[in-house]
Amino acid sequence: MTILNRPRCLHTVVALTTALLSIGCNGAPDVPDPPKSDKPESTSSGAQSNAVTLTIKSWKDTEALIAAQKGKVVVVDLWSTSCVPCMKEFPNLVALHEKFPSEKITCISVSCDYEGLEEEPPESKRPSVMKFLESTKATCTNLLLSDADVDVYDKIELAAIPAVYVYDAAGRMVKRFDNDSGEYGDEGFTYKDHIVPLVEKLIGGASSTTTGDGTK
Repeated sequence: MTILNRPRCLHTVVALTTALLSIGCNGAPDVPDPPKSDKPESTSSGAQSNAVTLTIKSWKDTEALIAAQKGKVVVVDLWSTSCVPCMKEFPNLVALHEKFPSEKITCISVSCDYEGLEEEPPESKRPSVMKFLESTKATCTNLLLSDADVDVYDKIELAAIPAVYVYDAAGRMVKRFDNDSGEYGDEGFTYKDHIVPLVEKLIGGASSTTTGDGTK
């Protein structure tokens, strides 16, 4: 109740006690709003975040992030905005992320757009990468590598992207999907035919030892 409202409420009732002065003009007590919690609201379904974010990380830090996800199946998609096959399959990573609750799976997209040019640092790639991520509503964990793409490919012995790593809940790499050996024919691997069935099997509790031995 503001000071301007008090005379209007008191001129006919002089004998009101100090305790009743907290009653508003409409006869209802002015009750303060409960304090708001700083903690985000939780959902029983384990719903994923609806924000699209992008973080610049080194490959070493990316590996550390993957290792920290034990207890969940992890899918890591290496891609770039200059790779048409990558962008064609990318919406399926988004769909996979949305299909399962966050306590079951972590989907990580890793942009390899940085080519190591001094005049085009990783930060300069952010606008184009974010534009694509926002167009696909990619609310999974999105990273932009601060290491040059060729350096990363050499380190992990990868000829070309797209490539997708799948880890089981124990943190073991079950399978790396790539097109280096021509295993998946001219069309290459797909989420529908290759990645999703494996992930569903792992989330369903199947042993990773029946799926792969951690090699390519």
